[in-house]
Amino acid sequence: MIKALVIDDELLARENLKILIEDFCDGIEVIGTAGSITTAREQIDSLHPDVIFLDIRMPSGAEGFDLLDSYEEINFEVVFVTAFKDYAIQAFKANALDYVLKPVEIEELIATAKKIVDRVSDRSKTSNKKEIVNNTFKSIQNQKVDKIVVSHQKGFKLIEVSAIERLQSHSNYTEIHFLDGTKYVDTKTLKSYNEILSGEEFMRVHNSHIINLSQLAEYHNEQGHIVVLKSGIEIPVSRANVSSVLNYFKLI
Repeated sequence: MIKALVIDDELLARENLKILIEDFCDGIEVIGTAGSITTAREQIDSLHPDVIFLDIRMPSGAEGFDLLDSYEEINFEVVFVTAFKDYAIQAFKANALDYVLKPVEIEELIATAKKIVDRVSDRSKTSNKKEIVNNTFKSIQNQKVDKIVVSHQKGFKLIEVSAIERLQSHSNYTEIHFLDGTKYVDTKTLKSYNEILSGEEFMRVHNSHIINLSQLAEYHNEQGHIVVLKSGIEIPVSRANVSSVLNYFKLI
């Protein structure tokens, strides 16, 4: 049996995929699951899987690539399980990497599993996949993010980045505030969103706040450092981020 490891930060997602693989993918046995980079690394090093099914969490973060980047050699097969938009799928295809889309369709999973079984069975084709993975990541990084994918209990939701006014951290979840005054709560951290929107028209001005720079109206420091958005919302700026805010005003 080919040994597989399922890696996804969402418990229900990885348990669901584990069941689907066990029920429909002949020749593949799920030997473990992991919900974080640390746990995944421990599982890979101790269990030595033939293949990992990896939630890359793009464009909602790059943690999956961070995991792969921690290895000098990638001598196991990688199947990306993703809700990415078109440009990321094109990057996978261009670099001949396997992927299945969320929500996972059984026929697609079976077809991918058959390819993995054939490839792992042919040991002569075993090679270091690090360069392929790096090329794929660079292809994705070079694309502009205009939509992000967030999950909810019934599936997934596509959000237009341009419709976001700001994001605010609350403990272990993030509030996404929109220009129309509505908001959406997501379980991903503000750190994850900072990685997603890095290089876009967004700036993390405080440990608890990311703002859409196109909505920035003014800055003042009479009682601490504050930015005011076009809606009138005032957002604190941490000392560490004051220079970045001031530099942005100078560049306009």
